[in-house]
Amino acid sequence: MASQVGTHGWTQPLSQELPGYLAPLPSELASSVSTDQTDRKRKWQSSSQQAPDDGHPSTLYKRPAKRSCTEAYAKGPLLGKGGFGSVYAGTRRSDGLPVAIKYVSKGRTNKRLKVEGQGLLPLEVALMTRVNSAPACPNVLQLVEWFDCPTDYIMILERPVPCQDLQSFYEENGCLDESLAKKVLVQLITALKHCESRGVLHRDVKPQNLLISTASHDIKLLDFGCGDLLKDSAYTSFSGTYEYAPPEWFLQHHYHAGPATVWSVGVTLYEILCGFLPFRATWRVTSNSRLHFPRELSTGKR
Repeated sequence: MASQVGTHGWTQPLSQELPGYLAPLPSELASSVSTDQTDRKRKWQSSSQQAPDDGHPSTLYKRPAKRSCTEAYAKGPLLGKGGFGSVYAGTRRSDGLPVAIKYVSKGRTNKRLKVEGQGLLPLEVALMTRVNSAPACPNVLQLVEWFDCPTDYIMILERPVPCQDLQSFYEENGCLDESLAKKVLVQLITALKHCESRGVLHRDVKPQNLLISTASHDIKLLDFGCGDLLKDSAYTSFSGTYEYAPPEWFLQHHYHAGPATVWSVGVTLYEILCGFLPFRATWRVTSNSRLHFPRELSTGKR
């Protein structure tokens, strides 16, 4: 089971100006959800449980006044539950738009970023606001809007239908063939390059954080809860999943954004092709470690 390190492990100062901010796309242009670090065996259409009490929309966004999340959205099944909150399926009452409703506890993550014109926003909201600024990337999940509540903040996220996280997809359908793996890789790199252009480091790339359309095989990068602002200097605190962390973190306790991202993409690609992680113990990986490929893999895949 993957080891998870949460946002409380961050030590870098995050209250910084985000120059060049553009407002995210209006909700009419968004189409559907994000999960937290959720259960591995789930699709994004399931049965129902009660969600926490809803609050009023944040006044930092331009939304209709005096409107609560409950008034605007109907909650459906619980999609997943992670270290920082829960994610529910939902629909927008005004037009039936499928969404995901993500509740994040303020007590578990209190990092905030200053967004020009909007003040201090919760970290994940601020990072998604930045990556969703126009022109948006079709391979990054969209934030529709968010609500500021006394004990939680609630994110309304795009929910493609039908879709599944990539890990559940390959576990149920078998490892990806070369052509599909290539299609996924190209889209993932597109998403990450877009994040880089917006000054955002995702920091938790893995199959569970990729949604794949079961119809078109289009993918979307989700869950920026472990993210940070991009910088040239080394990161000295880790947030993400240890199995996808670069060796330099375990050896030197620091890492740089580019090489760490490339490493996590490589681990992800190996996993979806082979069905298991490339190293049994990432913290023991050195320059002398050898990577083994199953015999059935073609030379092209290797």
